[in-house]
Amino acid sequence: MDLEILKWFDATFHSQAWLNYIMVGITWLGEFGLIAIVTAAVLLIFKKTRWAGVAVAVSLIFDVLIVNVILKLSVNRARPWTEWEEITSFYSAFGIRQPTDSSFPSGHTASTFAAAIALTFRYKWKGAPALIVACLVALSRIYLCLHYPSDVLGGILIGSACGVAGHFITCYIQKLFKARAERNKGEVEQPDNKEGES
Repeated sequence: MDLEILKWFDATFHSQAWLNYIMVGITWLGEFGLIAIVTAAVLLIFKKTRWAGVAVAVSLIFDVLIVNVILKLSVNRARPWTEWEEITSFYSAFGIRQPTDSSFPSGHTASTFAAAIALTFRYKWKGAPALIVACLVALSRIYLCLHYPSDVLGGILIGSACGVAGHFITCYIQKLFKARAERNKGEVEQPDNKEGES
């Protein structure tokens, strides 16, 4: 079933060169977690968005550990072209890189969803653009036949779980910092009050 879906994409869309190039550009956003890492870095720069950057960064750390360190090495699923050699001519025609790591789960999908879900939890509807980008990256992995649909579904679920974990862990850390700041502020103000009373 997985392979049949990929063959349908190939037969239906790959004759449209302009669309192929668009999808190659979209999939590049998820290359090595690029868009997610850049997003985290930019958010961390500014004080107003720093905690959102921390949430994305924590989500990506979970993502790397679960996807790259654990699942890809343990599952070690072969890529689609190993059972469908004809698709390699499509890769060559459009300069598409053929990764050598495990097909399951989709790392591109997992990293972009981890970042997008963390941002959506923090900013609600304002995180919608990140979610749209994540969905497009996920679609591009199937469209370009670099992953089986089940790999991408796995990436969506795992990435989303990492995003949720990153959000709640960051909220907990943020509360600890806030409580500590308030406690320190109270300790500083207390001697001043005593001086005023005397």
